[in-house]
Amino acid sequence: MKLQLKRNKYLILFCLTFAIQCLSSQNIENLYVNMPDGLNPTLTRQNRLELLEYYKAKQNDTIVNRFENPVNLLFFDSIQQCLVVQNTPVSTFEMKLFNLKAGTLTIGIIHTVCGPICQSNIEFFDTAWKPINLKFRMPKAIEWLDKSKLKTTDVDIDWVKNVLETSFISLSFSRTDSAILAKNNTPEYLTETDLKKIKPLLNDKPIKIELKEVY
Repeated sequence: MKLQLKRNKYLILFCLTFAIQCLSSQNIENLYVNMPDGLNPTLTRQNRLELLEYYKAKQNDTIVNRFENPVNLLFFDSIQQCLVVQNTPVSTFEMKLFNLKAGTLTIGIIHTVCGPICQSNIEFFDTAWKPINLKFRMPKAIEWLDKSKLKTTDVDIDWVKNVLETSFISLSFSRTDSAILAKNNTPEYLTETDLKKIKPLLNDKPIKIELKEVY
């Protein structure tokens, strides 16, 4: 009987230790360091580890990547579980953990390339790095059109729709909650003549997308 109780204690202790280890590994630091290289090919695992360790030690926020180019850690928050890295002079990498369902973490990754107009794409994964097919809809440039302002002008709506048909949208994770902020960069793509007519009709504030709405 005593032997059985002793075994049960060891079993419980083992389970608790294992659970703590699992929970501790499900944080932004460990997941970023151990992520598949293909999701962030400019950096090796060692690069990512050094970037975080130097930053936390307040020694440096910059390292050199595998192509001998500087990489900057622009933002890191272990509470909000979010980080932003300037991978190259024209590209950024953002990663954030979301607790969308009880006991389940979702990893969000945003790649933004500015060439020269900034454009983003977003992906979602589970903590085993298996893709999650969330129903995220990228906003279109026309959604920044203020229809109330359009009514006070003689600008043709069909012409506006045609000019804004091509969209350049950049995304970023909110620093304070589980949301995604979308910025319309399409005005940078327009000719000076078209921009002069359309800019007064556009809102310049980001569109906030609550992550719970992407399911």
